[in-house]
Amino acid sequence: MPELPDVEVYRKEAEKCKNSGIERIVVNDARFVKNSEIELNKNFQGKHFKQIMRRGKYLFLSAEKGASIVLHFGMTGDLSYLKASEKELKYTQCCFMFKNKHNLHVISKRKLGYIEMTDDVEGYIKKKDLGTDALEMNRNDFVSVMKSKKSMIKTVLTDQSTISGIGNEYADEILYQAKVHPRESTERISEKEMNKIYDVMNEIFKTAIKKDADISKLPDGYLLPVREKGNNCPGCKGKLEITKISGRTTYYCPSCQKSPDK
Repeated sequence: MPELPDVEVYRKEAEKCKNSGIERIVVNDARFVKNSEIELNKNFQGKHFKQIMRRGKYLFLSAEKGASIVLHFGMTGDLSYLKASEKELKYTQCCFMFKNKHNLHVISKRKLGYIEMTDDVEGYIKKKDLGTDALEMNRNDFVSVMKSKKSMIKTVLTDQSTISGIGNEYADEILYQAKVHPRESTERISEKEMNKIYDVMNEIFKTAIKKDADISKLPDGYLLPVREKGNNCPGCKGKLEITKISGRTTYYCPSCQKSPDK
């Protein structure tokens, strides 16, 4: 599922269409788009996207006079800005056509994401109860909000109302790099460990974004490239273990991330 690094890469891709006149919007699958093609064109045709903004896993394309497109990418979403002369990409569910002869393709193979329109981005963020973006949160606020919770650290990290952008896979990576067991209670984690989690989170996200969110390009020693059943820990070479936390499949190394029960 696209997480913060993926959506940040999509944001950079969407920046390419900024200030280009919108010729028209084509909806290929109405199940993926919550507003009709007619409604979208009525609100955006002839306008320009003036601001491209990300909050966690959400992307907002805002035109003049308040109208904005909301993109949520679901399990298999992607975004690609191409010349109009190039063949439309497979699984393009919606296409934004610009007067500069380029198109922005919103791609979703499994159609688990969505597109919708809003006239109030900040109101939308509040309605969705999205916390501060993980890359925008300062150290003191991060430690404070984490320590205020009374739950397993993985559950807290993936709660989008607490901190926005961390999903299941990157939470595993963050805790692996910080050497913290995913079931450890936030009440038992020291401030020093919380600071380490914060530093690791920022380093992982910045590294992933530099690598275009391509997991196969992450450095040696990262969990994500080997995060599969039966694989070994990239550090100690012991077997990775799998558990369920808040319904999420969680990978960890029992040797590098000591159980809170031990």
